[in-house]
Amino acid sequence: MNIVTSFPPPYLVHLIGMAQGKLHVLAYLIILTVLPTVVHPEGLSCAMYENTSHTVGFPMATFGDIKEPGRVRCNNSNCCMGVWNFYNGELKPVVLGCFPLHAVCKSEVCVPRCKNAKYHCLCSSNMCNANITFSLKSRARDHVAIHVAMITILVALCASGVILVKWGVNAFLARKKDELELQEIPTLRESGPPTMPVEGLILLQALREDLWLGALCERGVIIKCFPPPMTDLYYQEWRILNLLTPLQHENIVCLLTAGTGSTGVLEHHQLLVLQHYPEGSLRSYLTGRTTDWATACRMAISLSRGLAFLHANFRKEHICKPAIAHRDLSSENILVTADSSCVISDFGLSVVLEDYQMKKKGHDPAVLNMTGTLRYMSPEMLDGSLNLMSWELALTQADVYSLGLLLWEIFSRCNDLYADHQSPEFCVVFSEELGPNPSLDELRSLVAENKRRPQLPKNWKGNLQLYNTLWETLEDCWDPDSEARLTAHCAEQRLHNLATHSLPSENSLSHC
Repeated sequence: MNIVTSFPPPYLVHLIGMAQGKLHVLAYLIILTVLPTVVHPEGLSCAMYENTSHTVGFPMATFGDIKEPGRVRCNNSNCCMGVWNFYNGELKPVVLGCFPLHAVCKSEVCVPRCKNAKYHCLCSSNMCNANITFSLKSRARDHVAIHVAMITILVALCASGVILVKWGVNAFLARKKDELELQEIPTLRESGPPTMPVEGLILLQALREDLWLGALCERGVIIKCFPPPMTDLYYQEWRILNLLTPLQHENIVCLLTAGTGSTGVLEHHQLLVLQHYPEGSLRSYLTGRTTDWATACRMAISLSRGLAFLHANFRKEHICKPAIAHRDLSSENILVTADSSCVISDFGLSVVLEDYQMKKKGHDPAVLNMTGTLRYMSPEMLDGSLNLMSWELALTQADVYSLGLLLWEIFSRCNDLYADHQSPEFCVVFSEELGPNPSLDELRSLVAENKRRPQLPKNWKGNLQLYNTLWETLEDCWDPDSEARLTAHCAEQRLHNLATHSLPSENSLSHC
């Protein structure tokens, strides 16, 4: 740990002046090493970040001047602060910025300590809260070093026999302890949807009635708008994103902030401000271009990985994530990143499955009502045969059915699967059978009663081994028996196996 010292406070100067002898000077130097202060005359620069899933009761930007996105120069603080969550073996930032109170930072680097299931740090060098390392060995080593230093001080003071110095040091340590206890990082708390206007938001282009392209702090964003009659839908989607965004999964859309529109066309609207994915929706992407085998596999794996994460119910360290069913997977609700990975979005119809498991058996409208985009609905949703005795399995496996249809759309545009390396024009699933606007009755008859599924694209048989393995995976996703379908996690394993073996043999399927 790097240490930076400064001139001692006046009462320590007086204390040292009263002390005599080399041993007293040694004790003074040790005190300065253990309790340093750092001064930045021009103002300390800190990394700034606020996760909308938590709040500290005030905007972090009010404690400094924003010099550029992600960096703030502090006004009246010599400490940067960081609050982090521990997830998947890594510390993920929740809030970064200038510490809002005066404090004495003991470290130039961000060394976390755990409190209330969060990891906090204070540090005193420029941008020190932008990087953090978490090592149990280093933490133990730091604790040992501090204890050794304190023991050295006590031994030196006892040997010196200077009662006044001992009293002064003890008073100083007690005072600093009290100060640090009073200057705890503000407690984060879960809250309802933000109701304050989103400051600094600029509208650039209307993509559709409820969707805008915009800018926030010089960063491109997508703005999802909810007029007053849709407040319940806004709350529902915010609630799901509030659970997911802190976990920072690369295949789940990232919520940047939320609130209300202040003026203009979005006045009185509720807003979700999301990360901008410039490639647009999966449907738009596949309509405008074809892919090779590696790209198609990347898209398929990332989509199934995102869905597997959504369906997962796990506890790790201090994080508890419930299982969530999406219930509206379609190629319009999947976004594509710059590297052609898929990101799941649009959680307005999603449900936290723990909520249902705790309810008594009975008819719950949120489960019984058909939801989602018609052509991607599972047969059990179309004909009302959803298994209400096991809601969690039924709803997640309905998602897997939709996943299978989306995988068909992805691979239908892969040139490497065709003998002539030319894929046909993109068609949404069942468009050849039912046209662009199928009715519920038409889909129920085709999918539930006649058990029809997307047709095998022509010329795929040019690679029999690859075709057999891939097609069996798709069929196992849209099996008529929902309990016989793959899980999203198993689909991800199958697809990963396909991606790493260009010509997999028939026995290369995983055990799933």
